[in-house]
Amino acid sequence: MRILQISNGYPHRAYGGVELHTHGLCAALRRRGHGVWVFTRRSDLARPDGVAVDEEVDGVPVRSVVNDFKGGGFRDHYLNARVAEEFERFVAEIEPDVAHFQHLVGLSADLPAIARRHGVRVVATVHEYWYVCQRAMFQHRDGTACRGPAYSSCVRCVLGDAAPRPGLLERLSDRVRPAKGAPVLGPDANRHRFETLRRATLTFDRIVTPARFVIEEFERQGMPLPPGRTRAVALGIDRGAFPPSTPPADLPIRPDRPLRVGFVGHALHHKGPHVLLQALGRLDGRPIRVELWGARHPDHPYDREIASLLAADPRAAHRGRFPEGELPTVLASFDVLAVPSTCLESFGIATREAFLAGRPVVTTDRGALPEAVRDGVDGLIVPGEDPRALAAALARLIDEPALLSHLAEGAARAAGEVKSMERYAAEIEDLLYG
Repeated sequence: MRILQISNGYPHRAYGGVELHTHGLCAALRRRGHGVWVFTRRSDLARPDGVAVDEEVDGVPVRSVVNDFKGGGFRDHYLNARVAEEFERFVAEIEPDVAHFQHLVGLSADLPAIARRHGVRVVATVHEYWYVCQRAMFQHRDGTACRGPAYSSCVRCVLGDAAPRPGLLERLSDRVRPAKGAPVLGPDANRHRFETLRRATLTFDRIVTPARFVIEEFERQGMPLPPGRTRAVALGIDRGAFPPSTPPADLPIRPDRPLRVGFVGHALHHKGPHVLLQALGRLDGRPIRVELWGARHPDHPYDREIASLLAADPRAAHRGRFPEGELPTVLASFDVLAVPSTCLESFGIATREAFLAGRPVVTTDRGALPEAVRDGVDGLIVPGEDPRALAAALARLIDEPALLSHLAEGAARAAGEVKSMERYAAEIEDLLYG
């Protein structure tokens, strides 16, 4: 088959979860004999929006379109005529059998309808909640929780101080929003985005989500995914990158052998490293070390909080980005992986990667994380944004000598349930492309 993958970014220029997943799926599909192309967005502040660039990445032709929302309008964040024009040209050139939408953020919500007009089968992996929430995680700009567009102005959340001042009707609307669903009042742009993205989800012939929770959350938000065309399918992982795991060595935990807690990911509020560092502060005098691996963002106000917390406790350190291919080694250097997310996670790739390394996970009850981790079996689950509860869970791993070994054994067993990318590609071929 001729398969076009559409993503918000793609390595070697972007390395988020969806981007890496798309890259891995493209490789697996090529090994299965399919022709694969990628259409994506790229950031380039030196070029005007709408400029297209062709590259080849690991044998896959990639067309990326510059889009940095230089127009400054709210609608530009979900509808973009220049991106749509370039996409239509690309579809006409390559004539795919299937257009598989991994993400539309930074692109344009009308791309599925364009592909359908060209007679292409249109399918999607709905990785999280962008179709309902422009910021994709139901959190305001300051990191506080948002109940969804029926309760809050997406325009103000996205544009901040650049948003138009709310009128009387919009101010009143905050008190008369429905229990769920599309905004009744508020900015016209709020309602327009909701309806535009609702139509996009209805365009897809088939949809998969990485967890059941995603389907349930769309239902709660009043944008139910078509029940006869939607199915939860766990994502695949590159299992071949992980050598056989070994259990944590030199146990039990004692003063000369501290508990080694790791965090892997972007140091941003929704990933919760501040909660982990706050929990560490509640464990004075305990034998414990915390290592943060991944990118920090010095230009982001949140980084000041992380810097202050790191400076306050010599038992914590930020190690930066690890070299490509070194994730299994980094995970094996921990006793436990902390996933202290404050947002509604939609899958939890890091939890599965920890299991492949034989390491249990301490995580929160947010989103689909309880679908990934079994409390007391291969990890511990605590309430989100609760440093006291997270500290108590980590203290158990220090104070109960058998608990860490028990959870590590559970993690090793859970590794056998982690789906390979090869198996995932076969499932997608059957469920979406067939």
